[in-house]
Amino acid sequence: MSREAARSPEAAGADGELVQALQKEGSAAAFEALLRRYQRPLYGFIARQLGDRARTEDVFQQAALQIYSHIGICARPEAFKTWAFGVAADACRNAERLDRLRAVEPLTEAYLSRVAAGQKASPEQAAASAQARERIAAALSTLPPALREVFVLHCYSQLSYDDIAETLGVPADTVKSRMNAALWRLRALLAEPRPSQP
Repeated sequence: MSREAARSPEAAGADGELVQALQKEGSAAAFEALLRRYQRPLYGFIARQLGDRARTEDVFQQAALQIYSHIGICARPEAFKTWAFGVAADACRNAERLDRLRAVEPLTEAYLSRVAAGQKASPEQAAASAQARERIAAALSTLPPALREVFVLHCYSQLSYDDIAETLGVPADTVKSRMNAALWRLRALLAEPRPSQP
């Protein structure tokens, strides 16, 4: 490996090295590399939490700004991923809290519907997939935020229970019980007969 490649934060690649470069040197390249690496998973997590594209864009930007401005308090650079998801989870909770204060409408399925509409499949498969996604999004929106948060972090963002516990600052057993409760509620909601279409 050349000396230049060894000094390049992107070439170094490891989250811990990038975080340290950002913390010590304020390296814009390190932040850009981290953002490129985690933009999609963080955006997806926020979108599933909030369910609205416009709000997702805003909250993602807030989370990215918080990550950048508070990188100095990331105590374990090698655990940047869980710390960043914690920042995103906090940003979602803050947005939901503000929405409740403003009496804004509840979660929508707009994001998942757009994703389903963009899939390349036969019309029948696309329709069935869109209906399934809509039912799942509707069921997710009825879960209490603490249960929805754990479910989305595990199933969509693919964090382990231990990583979720660290992200949310709760014991792993709490994460497991919330996941279990979320699964039970979702099974019950999705098992209900669908309303008949006219």
